[in-house]
Amino acid sequence: MADSHPHSETLEDQASQQHAINLRGILFLLVGMGAFALNDALTKSTSGELPTGQIVAIRGVFACVLLTPVMFATVGVASLLRVYSWPVIIRNASEVLTVFFFLNALFRLPIANVTAILQALPLVMTAAAAILFKEPVGWRRWLAAGVGLLGVLLIVRPGSGEFSWWYVSAFVAMLLIVVRDISTRYIQASASTMTLTYLTAVVVTLAGFAFGLVEDWVMPSTLSWLTLAGAALAVCVAYYATTECWRGTDIAVISPFRYSIVIWALLLGYLLLGEVPSLMTLAGAAIVVGAGLYTLRREQVVKQH
Repeated sequence: MADSHPHSETLEDQASQQHAINLRGILFLLVGMGAFALNDALTKSTSGELPTGQIVAIRGVFACVLLTPVMFATVGVASLLRVYSWPVIIRNASEVLTVFFFLNALFRLPIANVTAILQALPLVMTAAAAILFKEPVGWRRWLAAGVGLLGVLLIVRPGSGEFSWWYVSAFVAMLLIVVRDISTRYIQASASTMTLTYLTAVVVTLAGFAFGLVEDWVMPSTLSWLTLAGAALAVCVAYYATTECWRGTDIAVISPFRYSIVIWALLLGYLLLGEVPSLMTLAGAAIVVGAGLYTLRREQVVKQH
């Protein structure tokens, strides 16, 4: 007997395929966030032995070694010369500064605290979109940004005995990420993600060596060499996974899972670094994540209308 509803089955098949693609994207995003958190934890574990510039340089060399064969096999190194423009220069400069401000905060503050502060990024991007690009932002998203700021204040707790001025370094890193992401919007569409990733790795590595000129470098232990090699591998996996996760997926469905990095940071901070977050930090992180999720939801509602 012929199927009387072929169109209905076709729609069901498409929905099933999209569901499978979304699940794949969620898995990649979870792996990517975990890899970023692992990179942070491993990098921080070497900060008691090595200066910042040396850490960035060594990790960068390992990353470049891992990425170079992929670069040759995919887009070719010649693409590096074609991609350079003012937006790329601004992106690279902000990326270099982000790395150093972020690491200086990470090395002196609990990893979960720094990670949670950076999760306020979508809220700051909302404000930047309204101010710089005149994009309409309703009162609900402005309220979410304000609530998110309260969550950050719970983590930082200015005026308390647990406040540290190194939180300012984390805030600066977050603002620099905004500059990086905005400049990325102006890069020509022909520039591949691999090219930008490889270029960033090279520039940050060179910056690590340059910063090392004002530091006293030491001979790393075998454990530090292996740890930074692991951190480099983790960050390469993170970049790949967080690029692959968006392909063909419904962004609104998988975007909330990027906040899983807070859970990864809490878990790895405890297991690898022995850091136990306070209740205030947990409450602040929950508020920041909740405000971010609400902002993502409101953005989707606005786009649908």
